[in-house]
Amino acid sequence: MGSDDLSAMLMDDDDTVKTFFHLIRHPADIKEAILTVNAEEWPRLLGLIEEVDRQAEVISLLDEGDRETLLKLIPPEKLTPLLREMETDDAADWIGDLPTQELQQKALAGLEQSDREDVAGLLLWPEDSAGGIMQVERAQVSQMSTLSETIAKVRQLVDDDLEILSIWVVDAEERLVGVIPVVDLLMHKGQTLAQDIMVPPVATVKPLEDQEAVAQIFRKYDLISLPVVDENQKFLGRIMVDDVVDVITDEANEDALRMAGTSAEELLYRSQVLSVAKIRLPWLAINLMGSLVSAFMIYLFEPVIEKAIVIAAFVPVITAMCGNVGTQSATIFLRGMATGRLDVTDIPEIFSRELRIGAIMGLACGLLVGAFAYIFFPVGDSVDPAYLGVIVGLSMIAAMTVSAALGAIAPAGMKQVGIDPAVAAGPFVTTVNDIIGICIYMGTAIYFLDALTHG
Repeated sequence: MGSDDLSAMLMDDDDTVKTFFHLIRHPADIKEAILTVNAEEWPRLLGLIEEVDRQAEVISLLDEGDRETLLKLIPPEKLTPLLREMETDDAADWIGDLPTQELQQKALAGLEQSDREDVAGLLLWPEDSAGGIMQVERAQVSQMSTLSETIAKVRQLVDDDLEILSIWVVDAEERLVGVIPVVDLLMHKGQTLAQDIMVPPVATVKPLEDQEAVAQIFRKYDLISLPVVDENQKFLGRIMVDDVVDVITDEANEDALRMAGTSAEELLYRSQVLSVAKIRLPWLAINLMGSLVSAFMIYLFEPVIEKAIVIAAFVPVITAMCGNVGTQSATIFLRGMATGRLDVTDIPEIFSRELRIGAIMGLACGLLVGAFAYIFFPVGDSVDPAYLGVIVGLSMIAAMTVSAALGAIAPAGMKQVGIDPAVAAGPFVTTVNDIIGICIYMGTAIYFLDALTHG
């Protein structure tokens, strides 16, 4: 069914929509269906999902932008029953996005006492930290528990719809001492103690650890869940792989948007053209200022251009290639940092590598553009085409070499001074490389000017 047909069907009578929601059982499919219609219809459609727990599952799958949109449309009193059915980490995300402290307190008050304390605790951690994405619900047993007691605990939690992949083992002071894979429960006798079959956790993480670092740990060890402990090893909660997938997606989207000179906030405004324009304008203004500097520098070299006007024809070629090669290098370094394969300690090696790569690419492009200038620009007796090719070719080689190296080290430099390195892969690198390219090109032209113009 196409999206247009799906949207039309969801605008049909309520009984038809209820039947449709009953037939597509998975909450993710229901979420995608609801997102095909205007946001104003979302509260009505959610109300047509008969089970409250399924409504909660559906809205817990919404991303941050859609979540904030729905919060503006759904009355607080209708949100409370949904929050009661959510896992604590999802409930904390929703309550944390409520616009006022008063609404957050009312939402917390509507939860059961145990859930209220858990969610309030989660709200204390930064949103982009391990504590901000962890769940406090988990299968936890004492190291002195028998296997029979552990199985009974698991059965109780499964009845509460908690996903159990591992049983976490703690000592008398609730410090994490081990983990038991669920499958191991089938391999031992009922009186076996948890401490006798547990294994050390592959990794742990502190609650203030950045969520990107958490994602790298999941990737490194191929984990399904990761325990969160405090400084004293007290077990606080677990992070599930589905939340980490969301983190990876969000971080990749954020980096891509920042490289384009905008932000994820733009997605919240959808059709609000003026709001979107306000988000995009600041970076475009910076890019515009850089372009004006480039234009002024060309003006400063006017005496050179007057003697050989053909020089101006290759300015766009030089600046375009500088911007492209710089953005390539910056993007590669950013992805390396995002995946944990590169760090600021690798700067010398990366700088050397990109310098060499830029030189090789510059040589290839420089020979090509130099030959093009010599063959296809027969400018008459006033300019020597051979020297024109030399100027353009040498400038291309030098400019691309420098731009590649700058594109690699700019993100690392910005990270060192506390600026998001994704910024460096967008308008910043393009603008700076334009200026560098013009300086190199015009400087080369001045050096060869007498030979170029035959005096």
